[in-house]
Amino acid sequence: MFRGVGPLHAPRTTSKARRIIRRSRGPTTTIDDLPNELLLYIGAQFTNLDRNWDLANLALVSKRWRPIAQEWLLKVPRFNITFIDRYMWQLGHRPELLSQVKSLEIWSTSDGRVQRDERGRSKSEYVPIPAPDRITQDKEFMDQCEAIIKYFTRERDGPFRYNSRRWRRALVQDVVPALFGTLLCALPHLRELKLGDAWLLDFPIFASTHSAGAQLRSVPPKGWKHDFLLDALRPLLPQLTLLEVPADMTTMYYPGSARGFFDFTRFENLTEIGVTMRAIQGFVPFGISRPWTLPNPTEMFPPTLELLKISEATHYSANFVKDVCLAKKTAGLPLLRRIEVYHVETLDNTIDDASLVHCLSPIDDVHVACEGAEIALYLYFPPCSMRTWESGGGSPWRLRNEPKALRSGEVACWRKDMGPLGVLEKMGKRVEVEWDADGDAVMV
Repeated sequence: MFRGVGPLHAPRTTSKARRIIRRSRGPTTTIDDLPNELLLYIGAQFTNLDRNWDLANLALVSKRWRPIAQEWLLKVPRFNITFIDRYMWQLGHRPELLSQVKSLEIWSTSDGRVQRDERGRSKSEYVPIPAPDRITQDKEFMDQCEAIIKYFTRERDGPFRYNSRRWRRALVQDVVPALFGTLLCALPHLRELKLGDAWLLDFPIFASTHSAGAQLRSVPPKGWKHDFLLDALRPLLPQLTLLEVPADMTTMYYPGSARGFFDFTRFENLTEIGVTMRAIQGFVPFGISRPWTLPNPTEMFPPTLELLKISEATHYSANFVKDVCLAKKTAGLPLLRRIEVYHVETLDNTIDDASLVHCLSPIDDVHVACEGAEIALYLYFPPCSMRTWESGGGSPWRLRNEPKALRSGEVACWRKDMGPLGVLEKMGKRVEVEWDADGDAVMV
């Protein structure tokens, strides 16, 4: 039927025609020919959990991409506390980037670092880490740190006049908090401090944010509080808009009578905060059969707060959320628009625990309270016991942005949550519910 049609291809192009086509097309353009502004924009798109690895691989693509990737690693840092000196060294050689660092995220873990007694019980003990030789022998680095310390401790009267000397001595004897305080002072436009996936013992600066109740009592471990870090905290009070408090409070034994260990009301422009429920409810005695007294939200959070995120939430969280909603109705937290609650136990276990001590329902009562206060609400119940420092991926709100990472974190916690005789129990189901400020359900 199709006989005689001939070959189904275009006639061959002569060599002369090909030369003419090549000349008309001009030189070939590659991605390396783009201006730096566009390359920096491309680098800004790396926001996933593996961002550091992706940027490190990008730096190996070509010499043109290396400074682009390095710049984003310095401008939006996320690193382990053990690399703080290396980050500061790199940043010190790029002083033009100091004013561009607006977000700082540091993580650390207590795994394998907890001091234990002869019975295997954890000890409330703070062990200072001396500076390694690579720091103390770097004269340029030490001189820059001391210059920053002297500037931010100048014109101090009374006990504060000794802070400069203590701070500089700590650069050698207790290097972690000394360098952390120095780094905070070196970042003039820092707006977000994300330490949710960290061990509280690594950040003595939070001793300066203790509530009045916690300050009246001796709070172990001894030696953890560093008065000189108040000079590093002071510049952050008017400029921070986001703060995530370390969730891992291992070895931090606060008095049972203390409620609300922290007071963040001095942060003048704080709009978002992430805090673990343990820092709110305190250490509840085992076997208690009555509702636990919780702190007044207005004595813990500033009136500028818009978003409250609670990790490791317990059955007491429903009562606290109701108090938060009441605080908004009475103008204590007038700007609050959203609450996210990430529970530490499954929904069934949380309901059972709530019924034993006569707490509010972890879903129904919380929903009603937030709807009445016109606050959007998100609730997360894991398929097993889940803690931030055991998930291997960071804070739960960070994992939530990447479903695969969230599932990996759940599995990691499930493997650590051994049942009787060390046998893994069956993993339950994740429960997520969300409502907007009008009380209408939102598809999760």
